[in-house]
Parts: sequence; C-alpha cells; structure tokens
Amino acid sequence: MLRLLLLGLWGPLGALTQGTPEGTAPAEDVVELEFYTKQPLRSVSPSFLSITIDASLATDPRFLTFLGSPRLRALARGLSPAYLRFGGTKTDFLIFDPDKEPTSEESSYWKSQVNHDICRSEPVSAGVLRKLQVDWPFQELLLLREQYQREFKNSTYSRSSVDMLYSFAKCSRLDLIFGLNALLRTPDLRWNSSNAQLLLNYCSSKGYNISWELGNEPNSFWKKAHILVNGSQLGEDFVELHKLLQRSAFQNAKLYGPDIGQPRGKTVKLLRSYYLNGRVATKEDFLSSDVLDTFILSVQKILKVTKEMTPGKKVWLGETSSAFGGGAPLLSNTFAAGFMWLDKLGLSAQMGIEVVMRQVFFGAGNYHLVDANFEPLPDYWLSLLFKKLVGPKVLRSIVKGPDRGKLRAYLHCTNAYHPRYQEGDLTLYVLNLHNVTKHLKLPSPLFSKPVDKYLLKPSGPDGLLSKSVQLNGQTLKMVDEQTLPALTEKPLPAGSSLNMPAFSYGFFVIRNAKIAACI
Repeated sequence: MLRLLLLGLWGPLGALTQGTPEGTAPAEDVVELEFYTKQPLRSVSPSFLSITIDASLATDPRFLTFLGSPRLRALARGLSPAYLRFGGTKTDFLIFDPDKEPTSEESSYWKSQVNHDICRSEPVSAGVLRKLQVDWPFQELLLLREQYQREFKNSTYSRSSVDMLYSFAKCSRLDLIFGLNALLRTPDLRWNSSNAQLLLNYCSSKGYNISWELGNEPNSFWKKAHILVNGSQLGEDFVELHKLLQRSAFQNAKLYGPDIGQPRGKTVKLLRSYYLNGRVATKEDFLSSDVLDTFILSVQKILKVTKEMTPGKKVWLGETSSAFGGGAPLLSNTFAAGFMWLDKLGLSAQMGIEVVMRQVFFGAGNYHLVDANFEPLPDYWLSLLFKKLVGPKVLRSIVKGPDRGKLRAYLHCTNAYHPRYQEGDLTLYVLNLHNVTKHLKLPSPLFSKPVDKYLLKPSGPDGLLSKSVQLNGQTLKMVDEQTLPALTEKPLPAGSSLNMPAFSYGFFVIRNAKIAACI
C-alpha cells in the first residue's frame, strides 16, 4: 500500500530502453531509473551540508591561528552557505578567561589587523603558520591519547581565541554555532552559567552574530567526567541558557540541542551517527552496501522518537563522518571515504535530516576535509561539487532491478544559484559499488534532454586509497592560495546512457528538464 501511495503522490517517469546502443554493454550492466517529480519529497536547509571545527583545536589556543590562513578561509568559503559548529568532546572542558593574555602567535596575527574590515586585513604570516605546522603533529598525538584514555583536562581560552574563531566564520561566510561548556556544575548538579555569562558579555560587546549550543553528548558525561545529568536536569539547563540569551544582545539568537552520541538505549534525543570504529575499519567496510544501510536504521530511530515527543522539530546530524575515534587511518582521508559520505548525504536528505555537519573541516584525526598542510582531500572536492550542484528540494529516484544496493542514486532539484543552470533542472548523484561499469538510463521524457556529467575518480597510483581526485579526467587542485579551480562539466549528447565506471561516484545535471516542482 505504501508503494502505491508513493506512486500516486509523485507520479513516475517510466524508463525507456534508449541510450547505449544495443550490444555495446551486457544486459545485466544496463540499469533503468525511475523518477518521481510531481512534487518534492521534502526540502532541506540551503545550509544542508555544513562543517565543524572541533573544540580540541582550542586546547592549545596557538593552533586557532591556523584559522587565519587565507588558503583555509578560501576553502571554507567554497562551502558556503553553511553552518560552522564549534563543538565536540572538548567543548565541556574549555573555560573562557577574559583576562587571559593571547599567545604570541595570536598577538602577531592581530597586530596585522590594521583595517576596520578584518577580512581585508593582512593575513597571518607564512612563518607563523610553518612553525605551527611543525608543532601540530605533537599536539595531535596529545589529543588522541587524551581521547583514547578518556582523561580530559580543562583548558582556558582568551578573547583573542574567540575573535579568531569568529573572524574565520565571518570571512568564510559561515554561520557560527558555539558550543558552551555544560560540565560546569554546582554541588547539586545544576548548570553553573557564570562562565557562559562572561562569554556572552564579551561577544555582545563585540557585536558578534552567533548561535549557541549547550554541551556535547550529555549521554556520555559519565564516561568523560563521572557526572550524571538526567533529561529533566538537562531541560532545566537549556531553560537557564535561554533566559541568559533573552537578557543579552542574543535574545534573537538560535539555540540548538541537546545532541547525543550513538542512538541506542535511552540516548535518542538528537543524532550523531558514525558507521564504523575507526581503529578497526577496513576498505571493504567503506565499500559495503550493508554497512551503508545501517545508517537508515539509526535515522529511523531518531525520527520516530522525535515525532512522538516533539512533532515538527527539525533533526540535524550535528557531527558526523565515516568512523568514530578520529576516523580510520589511511581510509577516512582517501577517495574510498567518499562513497560513505555521498551516500550519507543522499540518505539524510531523503529521510528528512535538515542539516548534516561534517566532522571536521580542519583539525585532528583522519576524517578532515583539509589536511594539516591545507591541502583539500577527496571528500572536500566531493562536498564542493555537492554544494555547487545540489539544491534543497529533494525528489525521489529508484534504481530498478537487483542493482539498488550497490548502485545508489539520489535526485534533487539543481542548485538554482549555479550560473550554468536554471530553475527546473535536475541533479542526479550516483555511487557505483560494483566492480564493473554500469550504464544508467534516464526515464522518459528526460532521455532527450542534454546532460552535464561530473564524474569523480581517484587520481594517481594509489587507486581507491588516493588522497587526490579527478573530475572528468582532470586532477583537482587549487589554482593559487586563494583560488579554487573551475569545476568543469562534460556535456553528454541527448539520449546517452549515464556511464558509471566501477567504484566511482559523480553527479549528472539534466538541463532544460523544466520540472514544475523545481520552479
């Protein structure tokens, strides 16, 4: 009955057997698609794909100076519009000290900020960045040891640290969400809001536009700090923070939370979902359709509880990547990780997750989008293409036949702000987990429309474990320190099959589709 309802609601565009000439591909490798386009399945936020900066970067505030890099800011700007969440485990071990003096690196940076507009001021010096890059691997080891041993220490951060984070967000055109320490407690376990008040006072004095979150995964407070906070107390804490905001310049600011870790047991209020343990994950895990499908069950649990308890509330994926524990070494930063990332984006949009925040944009671990040398990794380029081509209106696409597990296809209206495309166009994104090329056939009447292809494959001899990527055969890299490359399409003749090589993923924009639901 559900299938009939869906067919009646969206109206199928049935596939025809046009495209690749008969005899050029085995019948089992030719796949028909079915689209439902009469009205959107749902809409997600224009900032659907968003990013995080882990609070661990502020454990030693010197390293926040990385955020003054013009290259890093240019890469972040490419992903706007987006939220920038400053959070993670260390959120609840950071204490704001308005009297703390800035580090020498922060001081040298801010002395160069001579213009009123900080985004036009002199960048942080290359010498300062090089020194920090030399020191960074040792800091990463300390952070990983702290995480594995679960022995977290409090750290303090200064006004300069807040300024650096805010300027990075502002100059990258990102909306900052700042996580406040929720482990500061009175003897009767109520939230001690005095430190948050100091931070709000400072940010108000600077005229900063910030949204807020309280705590990181309160369901894991016992493991992190041997403090138990029940749901009732957590609710009172959020009420207290809301009152603080109402009495400040942030009375119209947004407040997010609470968030949880793995959605199991009683910890089902909001979602942070990883598929795999980064310490034991394998390449085969990253290419397994069964592993990818486990995400569906996690989301269903969260949406069910949310609908029962707070109907209409939006659910965000506030901190997510491919594997927990800092990601999987030699996997989470390679081309292979893109299958999981693209599929998670497609499933999240289809199931009604409004925003998906990638852990992390830059910082410790193996799941970053940009590495310690400010080089964009495959998942960055995949994210950039997604932002440029995929619009917020979600449609439904079905892979017909037995291929739907390993050949996964998602359909949206095209991003109408892309200069090449117009309202009514469609963007199809596909990942092929088969070890052979698959030939996709568009449904009628779309098979006669022109199509632009954006195919991503690994670049270099490392194959799926490559840290660089080709777009339509050209390796993607920055033009210079502040210029992203053109993401050039490959036009396909009308009536062509959409060929997806083995173990590849990519996007197809169907031009002049004139889909009413996208206008």
